[in-house]
Amino acid sequence: MIHELDAAHALDNHFEPCAPRPEDYLLHFSDGACLARVTHVGGSDADAGDSGEVFELPRAADYRRRPARVTYLFSLGELRFFLVLDERVGAPEGFSYESVSWLRRAEPQHLLFAAATAAQLDRWYRANRFCGRCGHRTQLAPKSREIVCPSCAQIVYPKICPGVICAVIDRTDDPADDRIVLTRYAGRTTALWALVAGFTEIGEPLEDTVRREVMEEVGLRVRNLRFYKSQPWGFTDTLLAGFWCEVDGDPAIRVDRSELKEARWFRRDEVPLERTGDRTSLTGEMIERFRTMGRAAWE
Repeated sequence: MIHELDAAHALDNHFEPCAPRPEDYLLHFSDGACLARVTHVGGSDADAGDSGEVFELPRAADYRRRPARVTYLFSLGELRFFLVLDERVGAPEGFSYESVSWLRRAEPQHLLFAAATAAQLDRWYRANRFCGRCGHRTQLAPKSREIVCPSCAQIVYPKICPGVICAVIDRTDDPADDRIVLTRYAGRTTALWALVAGFTEIGEPLEDTVRREVMEEVGLRVRNLRFYKSQPWGFTDTLLAGFWCEVDGDPAIRVDRSELKEARWFRRDEVPLERTGDRTSLTGEMIERFRTMGRAAWE
């Protein structure tokens, strides 16, 4: 998955009040797009999980004029990343603004993770330039990653929204006939098959989020919830928790058409192969585990 990096690119997100060196990465975002340089364009036959694009992010030395407002983000191994807070910058030669959603399918993985995580922090910084309590202009904390109000002393921490990914299984007498629910979202032109998913509501345990989202989206009751693993998903400011669960009672699907275009049961040999090359998402990993491993994926 996107955050599972090799030892050479291990994440260290301890905040360091420091200035960038020429070789450090300086990331800038505009309207949800990141300054990047595409160094290789994939072939038209590439699948959705491995499109073949390779990209680079700008380093401090690439800018003709050093941006005025910069803050440290994190390091990946020996690589340090900073965020440019200036509203506008002169784009380094060869770099242009690329959609972060598009970068989701590009390589290398450590720069993809850096761009997605930096985009999450960029949205947070931009959304909190003024205090939500008193309206005063806010400031960055000098020694830690917080936004503070100098007028009323309110402190704002980075936004992280918990959510769940739910692999709903219909367990049968014959393991070869076990089925999984896959869904496709409404209103998307290139919607891949996915698992039931949703955000956790106030006062709601993650397990209840699973039960509620499955009932709301596909009208099924579930039991035997098993936590699989979690994933930070910077594209939507989310910390995802993956669960396996089994249908409880009637397996007839009732689709919420306001959110989903379709939903249906798939046996292992029926699961679409469009997620085979997906090295990014928890959804893709869980679907592939069911397709290739069957019950061993969750038992």
